[in-house]
Amino acid sequence: MSAKHTLVNNNLKQTDSRYHLSIRNVIANKGWLKPVYWFAPLLDRLVGLKQLDKMYQRHEFQGLNKAEFTEKFIDTFELELQVPDGSLERLPKTGPAIVVANHAFGGIEGVALAHLLNKVRPDVQILANRGLSIFPELAPYFIFTNPLKSNAKGNSQSLKACLKHLKNDGMVVLFPAGRVSYPKDKHSPVSDHEWHRMVAMLAKKCQCPVLPVHISGQNRPIFYRLGLIYFRFRLLMLIREMIHSQGKKIPITIGKAINNMTHKALNNKSDQHITDLTRLLTYLQDPELVQHWPERVNPEMQPIAPAISPDLLNEEVTQLPESQQLASFKTLSTYYAKRTQVPNVIEEIRRLREENFRLVDEGSGAPQDGDDFDDSYVHLFIFDHQTKQVVGAYRMGQSDKLLAEQDAGGIYLAKMFNFNSEFINQQSPCLEMGRSFLIAEQQKSFHGLLLLFKGIGAFAKQFPQYRTLYGTVSLSTQYQPLSVMLIDQFLVKPEYRQGVAAKKPFQHQIPYELSQYLAQYGSDIDVLDWLVSQIEPDGKGLPVLVKQYHQLGAKFHCVGIDPNFANTPGLLLSVHLPDTPEKLLKLYLGKDYKEYLDFRK
Repeated sequence: MSAKHTLVNNNLKQTDSRYHLSIRNVIANKGWLKPVYWFAPLLDRLVGLKQLDKMYQRHEFQGLNKAEFTEKFIDTFELELQVPDGSLERLPKTGPAIVVANHAFGGIEGVALAHLLNKVRPDVQILANRGLSIFPELAPYFIFTNPLKSNAKGNSQSLKACLKHLKNDGMVVLFPAGRVSYPKDKHSPVSDHEWHRMVAMLAKKCQCPVLPVHISGQNRPIFYRLGLIYFRFRLLMLIREMIHSQGKKIPITIGKAINNMTHKALNNKSDQHITDLTRLLTYLQDPELVQHWPERVNPEMQPIAPAISPDLLNEEVTQLPESQQLASFKTLSTYYAKRTQVPNVIEEIRRLREENFRLVDEGSGAPQDGDDFDDSYVHLFIFDHQTKQVVGAYRMGQSDKLLAEQDAGGIYLAKMFNFNSEFINQQSPCLEMGRSFLIAEQQKSFHGLLLLFKGIGAFAKQFPQYRTLYGTVSLSTQYQPLSVMLIDQFLVKPEYRQGVAAKKPFQHQIPYELSQYLAQYGSDIDVLDWLVSQIEPDGKGLPVLVKQYHQLGAKFHCVGIDPNFANTPGLLLSVHLPDTPEKLLKLYLGKDYKEYLDFRK
């Protein structure tokens, strides 16, 4: 084409409305919209579309293909998309997939996600507000809908188009709020509108993974102030917010895929509930919630103490009174004893503690894990008669004796918590439980943990004045602080915090979305376990002991940091045994458990 013809064509584009951004190109020139159509030039100026069109013309966006358009958009607006290394690798390269995201800005995040996801999946389709159809170049990316009216004409066709695309092995991006984030009132933070249940509906129908994506950032304060006056002012401001987005840094965090919509945490839950859980998980990806444990100054790791002779261990164990054998299974037996009775067994227990605690970054660095409390506490342990080996143990403190006897040294957890007169260990005899472990081989078997708890039950039957167990479950710094915060918020009820305070409390920002979720749905340990597994890089869920004590009906009191145990976070709990479910009492205390329940001082 000659230069003369090119000049003529460009001049035509400057005068032809089809090559300009205008409300006229979004609405139809008919029916009740006709007045809007004729007043479009005035509206274009009012909402900022005229200014945006000047940028559109100046930077020659017209006619670009979809990938070129998003590339130029990012460059022109100087947007800095901050995506953690390796995040895009979480996106499945093929097959149906749903990406869900919060609607932080109301426009630019759609372009940003299209730009990023197209690098991985050229088949990406975004369910978006019809307002984005002002950019004809982006039309191949979008399935348009009207989010302001749930029953608007065409919305059902939009959902059908999403379903069809997924069934054709495509990727669909949803902004389930359907509108830009906003504060509900002047006291609330900026957050998404209620999410549409289509997230769960589509995922179930297509049996496909859902990837939660959190987009950080906000519009200008004036945007939210005007929206509080009248919500439609936000719509009038959206294009101006897009223009003023130049130079924004936009952190985009892609979470771990939700691959199983039939997980037991999601069973028997409504589509709206599952969608709200997905929303919560999306907001939990917020980089502002990322905390790190204080860098540990690792002590010099001395060699583990040498093992005690198996024959010497066996000799001490066989001399214990028969009444101190609490439970048995095949070659394994559970016993209790004081250090004076089995000094070598306790030395071996201290050695094994250190060896096993080091596996989860809780070792002291000394050859053994021990303190003076080993002298005054009772030790419950599992002994393998075949290998003549200790395979697990628990340390139990009899609170009445420890507090009454001046030379007993007090109770260990008083170094970690301030107990006042309202706490159960100040009111009645209790067993303080701690320093538990099972060797690695036993952690793979149910029988080791069962024998420990049967031992606790048998001990309580022998000494029925002990109606309550209390202690901490170590949460380990191998868990993310975010996971520990979730455990605290899900399990610790306000009324259970009375009577105790951690001397070194665990502190973490509590996201608004979590508070809203718990206020609506309450806590559910299966949901908590699922959320933790979605957050933890290795997919681990709750610690086994947390689940075990929860089954027993535990009350969870608070989370504290134990400065005497490698600054490990510990979850303080108590279990009133008479309130334990009957089937578990029968399992741990035996068929005659009712004798324990009928005990009177």
